[in-house]
This record gives sequence, C-alpha cells and structure tokens, in this order.
Amino acid sequence: MTRELTSALRSLLAKRALIVGPITLSNGSHSNHYFDCKRVTLSSEGAGLVGEAVLDAIQSLAEKIEAVGGLTHGADPIIGAVMMEARQRGISLNGFYVRKEPKNHGTRNLVENAPLKGSNVVIVDDVVTAGGSVLKAIEVVEREGCKVVAVITLVDRLEGGGDKIRARAKRYIPLYTLDDFRSELEECQQRTKNSELLSVEVST
Repeated sequence: MTRELTSALRSLLAKRALIVGPITLSNGSHSNHYFDCKRVTLSSEGAGLVGEAVLDAIQSLAEKIEAVGGLTHGADPIIGAVMMEARQRGISLNGFYVRKEPKNHGTRNLVENAPLKGSNVVIVDDVVTAGGSVLKAIEVVEREGCKVVAVITLVDRLEGGGDKIRARAKRYIPLYTLDDFRSELEECQQRTKNSELLSVEVST
C-alpha cells in the first residue's frame, strides 16, 4: 500500500468501524472496543480503499494467485471489492466464499464458486480475534485441494488469533493491528473518564 492509501483506510476504519464501549465479541469474550468493519467495506468509499489495499497485498506475493475468498459474511464485501479493483487493473482473479454450513438444497455447496484443485488462493477476513473464521476457511479450501498462499485481514485485534493463523498459513498479512488505533482508544477512554468525573461533580 502507498502511504496515502494506508493513511486513508486507517482513518476511515477509525472513524466508521471502531466502536468504544462494553461489547460481547463473536467468540463470547467481552471487550471495551469493537471493530464493525462492515461499516467500511459496505460503503462506496471504503470498498474502493479496501479493494486497492487488499489487491496491493495480493500483488506483492511471489506466487500467482487464482482466487480470493473467505468465510461468509465478513469476507463477502472484501471479495467483491477486490474483484472490482482487479478488473480495473486488468487482472484475472476469481472470488469464492465458504458457507458456515452446506446448502440444504440445490447444489448443496459448502464453497460457492470453488476454485479448481491445485489453485493458489488467498483467504481474506475483516477482523481477527480468535481466528476461528479464517481457520475454518483454510480447512475447507485445503480439503477442496487448493493451496492457501496467504491470509490477508483488515484488522488484527492482537488477542491470539493472529498467532494461530501464522501457525497454519504460509503467510499472514494484517493490514492493521489494534496498535494502529491506540490513540483513538486512549482518547475515547479519556473522554469517558472526564464525563464520569463531571457527572460525579454535578451530583455532589
């Protein structure tokens, strides 16, 4: 990514995706912050930036990549954004997504638009906490006979999921980690403390 792209996407994630406050995460743990990256990946501005950033990372790989995909639903808008950017650059690239459960009708697919066996693929996801979504996608596509060359994610919360992915994948590329948003978190926490102090002063 260029410095300008890195800055623009980080700013948009901080503004639209970062939510500060008590919340329960998908793995059942509790946190004082949350990244709702779909607020970015499902916006016209965000989709363009995400498509550029992820495709830049894909093109930095030595191997030729035939397809990009991941577990629905976090990966879905990223895949679409990358497909559109690839077309703009004249690059041939397929997309696929892994269902959480096979369809119970029609083709009964677990992988939609599954890559051919032997294909070099990249797995994408929006946020990594425990890494379960990425690990499941890797397991499924490898069972389909594909080679997972890399995993690319938008944000790694630095809660252990990244280490699990590194142990399983050849390359792991988080575009950002929680450390890239420390200033916003500290600012929000300070505002909360100031608000609580003001509330105490008013009540007394």
